[in-house]
Amino acid sequence: MYCNFRPFLRLIKHGIILGNLIPVIAGYLLALNSTEAFQFSRFIATLLGISVVIASATIANNIIDRDIDRIMARTQNRPLVNGDISLTTALILAILAAIIGFYLLFFQVNALAGIFALIGFIDYILFYSLIFKRNSTFSILVGSISGAVPPLVGYVAVTEQIDLNVLYLFIIFATWQVAHSYAITLYRKEDYQSAKIPMAPLFLSLKRTQREMALYVGAMTIAILFLTLKSFHLHGMQLLIIAITLYWLVDILRPIQMEESLWGRRQFLNSLLLIMAFCFTIMIDYLLTHLIDHL
Repeated sequence: MYCNFRPFLRLIKHGIILGNLIPVIAGYLLALNSTEAFQFSRFIATLLGISVVIASATIANNIIDRDIDRIMARTQNRPLVNGDISLTTALILAILAAIIGFYLLFFQVNALAGIFALIGFIDYILFYSLIFKRNSTFSILVGSISGAVPPLVGYVAVTEQIDLNVLYLFIIFATWQVAHSYAITLYRKEDYQSAKIPMAPLFLSLKRTQREMALYVGAMTIAILFLTLKSFHLHGMQLLIIAITLYWLVDILRPIQMEESLWGRRQFLNSLLLIMAFCFTIMIDYLLTHLIDHL
């Protein structure tokens, strides 16, 4: 019998899960740069645990947002909107995924990794999806907390303690999340307006939005500078990521000479370039450092 898994992949927003695994791996390898040897079983438990927790959160978000998903053009084909998956099935999957994910993180990794994942889980479902998203322009700030959790889970999975790198990673990913969300709002402005979602850039002038994005990216740049000086081993890697971050900051500050939606799309792509470059730079720094150590 043929089973179509595509609706279930859309339900868990598999692209979001895969995108979040890269920061988890980066956080994990960053911690290994200064501590113990690589443990494959713990690494896999961390990836599986956070993946299933994120899947549970995204299913819950689909359940909560199914009314506005019918309105927004980019979400009208989600499985709870078009009937591919029933509400009961989605609820069961969300509960099972949460149980499995938190079991893996709390009992197969460590309590601190589980606590950070739980903070992100509650923030995303309760505070962001249920309370702030429909009622406040502060929703982007609230959502940035859960957006910053994945690399923290990866980092404390190794260290089992909180240090300055946790703070730097949080600032980097939370400020990135805000600037990224501002860009998406400009890029998809009509969708958010039709669904009456009060995203901050809808109520700000383009110049004000531009300035606020620059402030967040500036704060991110400072945090990246502190993190790379403290934790990176190869100076070339430090210079590369700082250069990419400064490129995004300068591009945001340039006079805007295109349509608002096109500028939003440009900054959306810039944000993806930066965060992927940042994560892969951490990975490359780890791999090259350990390769050099073994030569």
